[in-house]
Amino acid sequence: MSTVITWREVAQAVSWIVGWTYFTLWTLSFYPQLLQNHARRSTLGVATSYFPLNILGFLCYTLYTSLLLYSPTIRSEYAERYPNAPHPTVRFNDLAFALHAFVLASITYSQFFPSIWGYEAGRRRERTKPFVWGVIIGIIATIGIITSAAIANESKHTPERQHEDGDFWSLDRINYLDITSAFSLSKLLVTLIKYLPQIYTNYINKSTEGFSIYQILMDFFGGLLSLVQLGIDATLEGSWEGVTGNIVKTGLGLISMGLNVVFITQHYFIYPGKDQDRANDDFDGSETEVGEEETSRERADERTPLFGGRYNSRDIDGDISE
Repeated sequence: MSTVITWREVAQAVSWIVGWTYFTLWTLSFYPQLLQNHARRSTLGVATSYFPLNILGFLCYTLYTSLLLYSPTIRSEYAERYPNAPHPTVRFNDLAFALHAFVLASITYSQFFPSIWGYEAGRRRERTKPFVWGVIIGIIATIGIITSAAIANESKHTPERQHEDGDFWSLDRINYLDITSAFSLSKLLVTLIKYLPQIYTNYINKSTEGFSIYQILMDFFGGLLSLVQLGIDATLEGSWEGVTGNIVKTGLGLISMGLNVVFITQHYFIYPGKDQDRANDDFDGSETEVGEEETSRERADERTPLFGGRYNSRDIDGDISE
């Protein structure tokens, strides 16, 4: 007796394949920078501000995906809000990617601390830009307010938030699903701005050396496939509410691809073949405060790094003042 394979089964199989393919691409995209820094024993050319934002963004994404996958309360609220597509289009591979990315971004950020790895970090004291800390503090404070409002509304048994004009920002309408929305929107905000310091650093250096183009290429094609999977899943649900209900996945794909195009243009068309040593003579790629430059022999740090050998020939400050 022959088995008839339906189009739905085929679409589900394609969605599964596409999902794990973009998961693999996005997962592998975190290794080129980590390995390149290790091979060069240097973080020159890489913007420091990128990584605190990246860590916060993937922490938010991890919380967002885990809540939508495993919280019965939030899944129930999601089904009520999106009755035409009651099942979230978040998949386990989304959570696996987010958690892995959080860990890898944290490890890569640690490479900027010479006392840990002993990597060359520049002739100046590294500074994460003040606006970056402002964004991070603002995001955490906003999520805290939304979470407090949701908990207060639950204790008062406030009715579910309605989709009426003017109710979107009403605190007495906020429920637990809105907390997950806050995490997702925070991740989108971080994705929108986290690449800007690196784009600026490439512009100042007139070079993309130090920042791995391979992570950008993998990120681009991973984002493209994530949108393909989202479209397939929305079609299977029979409603595009699956897209609007998972705006973070849509936004991540579109924003990441757009900014990746900027890096690809810089690398292959604007600054092709630029020599990093020449660029470093003018600017070392680190983010600094005016007046913090010091000569290499004035402030040599004699501490032994936790991982790795001695510091490189260009002596460095040794501390990252945050």
